[in-house]
This record gives sequence, C-alpha cells and structure tokens, in this order.
Amino acid sequence: MRRSSGVVVAAVGVVLGGSARAAPLPKPARAAISLTVSGGVSLGAYEAGALYYSLAALHDSRDVEFRLLTGASAGSINALLALLTACGSIPPSPTTSLFWRTWVPVGFDRLYVPEATTPLGVFSKEWLAQVAAPLQDAWRRGIDPSCDIVLGVSTTRMEPRTLRAAQGRLELPQMEEKFAVRIQGRGPGRPPRATNYAIGTDAHPEPLLVTGEDGEIPFSELRDLLFASMSFPVAFPPQTLRTCTAGSLSAPGICPASKAEPGRYIDGGVFDNSPLRLAVTLARRGLRQGRDGGLTWRDLPDPSGREVPAGVRFAFVDPSLADYPSPPAPKSSAEHASLLSELQTILGAFVETARSKELRVLLEESPDIADQLIVTRRHFPAASAPLFAFLGFFETDFRAFDFYLGMYDARRELEHLGTAVDFPERRRAVPDWEPVSWEPFACMRAIYDGEGNAEEACAPRDLGNFRALVQLSIDQLYDACSDPAVARPAEGWSNIHCDLAAQGRLPPRVPGVSMGKPGDWKRRGGEAQLAYAMRLLGDDGFEFADLDVPTGRGDLAVSRIRAALGRAGGRLASMQPFLERASVGFVAKAFADAVAYSPPDFVAHLTMGPTESELGLSMKLRESRFFPAGLRVMSAVYLRGLENAFTTGVEAPFAIGAVGGVELQPPPGSSILAQLRLDLRGGWLFGEKTATLACDNRVGSCSRPVVQGVVGLTALERFRFQVTVEWYPGNGVRHQIWSFAPGIGIEQGF
Repeated sequence: MRRSSGVVVAAVGVVLGGSARAAPLPKPARAAISLTVSGGVSLGAYEAGALYYSLAALHDSRDVEFRLLTGASAGSINALLALLTACGSIPPSPTTSLFWRTWVPVGFDRLYVPEATTPLGVFSKEWLAQVAAPLQDAWRRGIDPSCDIVLGVSTTRMEPRTLRAAQGRLELPQMEEKFAVRIQGRGPGRPPRATNYAIGTDAHPEPLLVTGEDGEIPFSELRDLLFASMSFPVAFPPQTLRTCTAGSLSAPGICPASKAEPGRYIDGGVFDNSPLRLAVTLARRGLRQGRDGGLTWRDLPDPSGREVPAGVRFAFVDPSLADYPSPPAPKSSAEHASLLSELQTILGAFVETARSKELRVLLEESPDIADQLIVTRRHFPAASAPLFAFLGFFETDFRAFDFYLGMYDARRELEHLGTAVDFPERRRAVPDWEPVSWEPFACMRAIYDGEGNAEEACAPRDLGNFRALVQLSIDQLYDACSDPAVARPAEGWSNIHCDLAAQGRLPPRVPGVSMGKPGDWKRRGGEAQLAYAMRLLGDDGFEFADLDVPTGRGDLAVSRIRAALGRAGGRLASMQPFLERASVGFVAKAFADAVAYSPPDFVAHLTMGPTESELGLSMKLRESRFFPAGLRVMSAVYLRGLENAFTTGVEAPFAIGAVGGVELQPPPGSSILAQLRLDLRGGWLFGEKTATLACDNRVGSCSRPVVQGVVGLTALERFRFQVTVEWYPGNGVRHQIWSFAPGIGIEQGF
C-alpha cells in the first residue's frame, strides 16, 4: 500500500516522541505499532502537532505497520485524524493539515455560545459539528485499501450497566465502556468499511455501535462516539449513543437500529484517560501472524487470547508527561487542617487516580509490557498547560505554539532513532510548500537547540507573540529546574536546559524579547501558575488579541479569563430549575474565583449601627490601562438619629445623607472567603436646619457637606462589617465635626 507504512510510521513518529528511553525498533522485520493518545483538553493541539510531524517525516518508511489506535477524550479525535491523514494524504505545510484546521481555530468564543447553553452543559456542540465536517469529507474521499486498523475509544456511561458475576450472585455496576471499531480502506472515492470489532462474554459484555444490515457502521454513529468520548461533564451535555451488547444478537458485530437501546455517555477520560490497557487487550485478542510475516486482524477477536504477538510496540502519547520536574504538590498539615482543604485534596487525588486506574492495573497484570512501551515526553512547558490544560482555548497563539511544540518534540525523538528520516521542513521543492508556516518551527529549534541563527530565524515581525511564548517556556523550565527542593527522576533524565538551570545558569533570552528586571523570570512566593504565566507574557510584550488586553497587562488577561468563566458559569446557573439556580451559581462563581477573585458587577448593601444606618450600591468599572484592578464607583444613602424619627424625648437630631465616590477592592486583599473594601466618598447631609443657619456641634443639627472614608470587610459576599470615618467641614455658622460610625449588615451581588 502506498500509505500503509507511512500511516504506521506516522504513529511511530509520535510514539517515538518518548522513545529516547526505549529500545530501538527491530530492523529485520516490520514492527506493528499501537498508538494510544490520552485526553488533553486544549493540549490536544500539542498532540496534533506531534502526530502531524511524525506522519509527515515517516511518510515513506517501510519499517513498521500501523495496526491499532486507542484514544480518550481529545485523544480519540486525534487518533481518527491520524488514521485519516496517514491513510490519505499528508500536506507539506502544517497550517494546511487536518490537525491544524481541527485544533488551532477553536477558541473559547466558539465553545461558549450563550444561546446554546443547556442545564447540563455550558458549551455548544456546534463546535463539535464543525470539527466533524472536515472529518466526514476526508472519510468520504476514502483511504488506502491496504489500511486495516482497529480504533478503540473509551467512554463513560451516565447510568451504570449492571454486570452479573459469580454465577449471578453478584451485581456489579459498570460505568466504563470501551468501543472497538475496525476500519478498512477501499481506495479513493469510497468511504472506508467500519465494523464493530467485539465479542461478548458473560463477565464482560462489550458494546456495539448501530450498523446496517451489512454490518457497516455509518460515519454518523462513529462521529457520535467521538462526541461521547469528548463530552466532559459540565462543559458539554451527555451524548446519546444507540448501542447493542455483543453476543445478545444472532450475528456477530451486527446491531440493527431497531434493536439498539439509547444511553447517555460522557468523557471517556473520567475513568480511563489513557486507554493503553484497551490497546493491549485488543492486540491480544485480535492480532495474529500473517503469511507474509506481518500481523493481521482476525475476523473475530478471540477472548481467550492472552499473549501479545511478537513485534508489537505500544506507543503512548500523553502531553502531561514532561522531561523536567514539576513543583511538588503542597502537603497539608494536621495542625492547620480544615475540612474544605481536606476535601479538596481528596477530590484532586481521586480524579487523578481514577483517570490512571486502567494504566496502573495493566502494569500490575502485565509488568513485562513495559519492555514494549514507548512513552512520549515534553521537553518544554506548553502554553496551554495552566488552568488544568484549559488555558489554550483563550488565545489562538497559545494553541499554535503548542502545535509547533508537539512538532519539535516529535523531531527530537525521531532524531534519536538514528535512522534516515526525510524531515518535512527540508522539502522546499514540493508543491503547495508554504515556507511561512515553517518559520515558527525554525525559530523554536534555533532557540532550544542552537540549530541555525536565532537572530535570523526569529526575525519575522509576525512572530512577536511566538517569541514571547518561547521565552515563557524557557523561563518556566528554568524556574522549575532551579528549585533544589524539586526531586529529579532516578533515570531517563535528558533535558540539557534543565541541567543548566540546576547549575544556576540564567535562562537564555529570545532575540526580539525585551529584558525584564533581574529575577523577574522566577515564580514569586504564593503566585498562582496562571498569574505567573500571564505576568511573564505581559512583561515580554505579548499581545492578547483574543482577550482584548493591552500589551504589557498580563494582570488584565487573568481578569478577562476569570470574567469569561464567570459569565459561562452564570449562564449555566440561569438554565437550572428555579430552586437550584442559587446553589449552582454559588458553585460556579466559587470555581471561577479560584482562578482569580472577581467581585460582582453590582453590589447592594444594607448596614446598621449605633449611630448610622446605610443603604448603598456599587458598580464595577471595566478594567483597562487607565484604571487599577478592583476600582468601582458607588453611592449610598445613610440615616443619622433614626431612633429620633419614631421616639419622643431623644436629643439626637434626625438627618439624611447622600454620598458618592469610588471604592477599591484590592485583588491581593480579596478572595471568595473575604473581600476588603476601601471607600472614599463625599456628599451632603440634610439636617434639621439649613446650611445657612447656625447649628451646634451635633451631627445632623444642620445641613452640611460631608467627606467619608470607609474600611469594610465582607465574608462570603454576604455578611458585611464596615467602619466609616466622617468629616463635616466647618465655617462661620457651624462647627467642624469628626464622626466614627461602625456598622454591620448584609450585601447582595448581581
């Protein structure tokens, strides 16, 4: 086949993204490659770049066969993209590839469409439909007839399926569900043949997608399977799939629509973010030695298969695995323990453990599989990594940088193989070559590896943001590696820049990026990862085009990201049943405030004290280069001597005051738990006598101007305590007066 080995090798290239620690592939015979792509949220762009480069570089190789793909969440769609690209055509420029066109254009504005928000998902599935359109076009164009690949996809059922064990004496709920689809090419102009590749057993009933009478799965059902695997809870509503159970019908692999039962499915990464165990299971049950020495698929999987055929290598692509240390997780102390902190720690550990459970079980069941495993690693931090790998959706340049970073890591590992590789950036004579699309890649290699002239490679004016992101990755790497408290891995260490940082070397500067103050590249004590990254980008002159932030204001970028999350969370809360809106809104705001605290746009408050009662309203100003963060305008009406209005014989005069001014909620002094307020305001007090008549030294005995300073503290945006210091100027007919007015009350944001 013209593309088969290219396909296969493509996977190898990606997989070889970590092969620096693996034994070289056997050269005498062809190696069968299984590729597993994990979920990665917006780091799917990184996976896409690694896959594209590997496929392009190894397009004409004949040393390997591509037989098996498994994926979860974002990895499932990247697995299908790899299949269609490798078995179809590989464009010479990265920006025209199916990978780029799928991942780089998708931003927060495409994901969040307020009108499309439902009670179960804040994001629109319109993006998924837009992604599926070019995939379907490529599907219809057909793939090479020699391509015969099984695609495995992990999903999670909303309603568990009940399994019976121990002769029916035990009932076990199962939420994890794995689908296997065999895809066989039929040449140009004919869509591939897709069939269920599963056989049911009493202990492990396997799901089937809906098929026609001929056993073929329509592309629409395969598309919905990918949607299901990518339906992250809260972000997307559950995806409905129509399925049958293997073994429950007369014909193997056949699932007529009339017999299928609908079920709701969510992200496959919930319980199995790295379906490597699924790949090993499929290889054991389905692959066998062919007459030509290569491996082929059995017509039906053999559930009794226990051994992986010789020559199979399992490639594992996970963008979270890095070739440099990560800061240690903060350890809780029993002396300062709290219920909320303990629950947060438990929840975080539970999520990480659940997502990697299948991988851990595989290594426990088959420890020898490690000898057949190829693992990818990142050599520099990705731009999209902060905010749980969701940050990439807020800026197009973040996703583009990560795409090229994936290409860079793939090339480094291909170089390590030591075999002749036709690197795609050298093919300047091929049709449709776009040299501009390779300029960022050249700049990256010049800075990271010293390949070429960095001044020249990074000179193009339109690489300004890319240069800033390269500098960010270097600064973050040196900061992580310069910390003596961070433990290095026992083996497999191969990051030269990290070694230099550990020796006390300063991070190199990217040509065209201004030098900040000495030491600014280091993460400050208590600084959040997102704030750290945005500060560095602001200092390096990054232009936040999508976030609409002025150059140099990384702090405003954090605020805009938090505001976008807040709007999305508020919209989701508004779609809930009336009695649940407040609870969902509180949780949504707490999540957004964990990124960066942001007060409500409007806040009304009522306070009462021994001398004054006050009703006020404040409004947040849009943050810009002209106003500091946290600046608001406010107005209030306050009452003095309120008891005198209802009781006789009280000497305190009754008066009404109206004031207005500015209020500052300094970000360092505010959080979801407590909010600090500093007010400066002025106005007029309407007393018992006019301003022109003589009055005594009691506040409220006559009308007069007033200037106030307020220090307030609010807990949980509900319970308010404030102290007001008032100055009433004097003149010929009235005394100058100072007043101290404490108050407690409530407030409500909206």
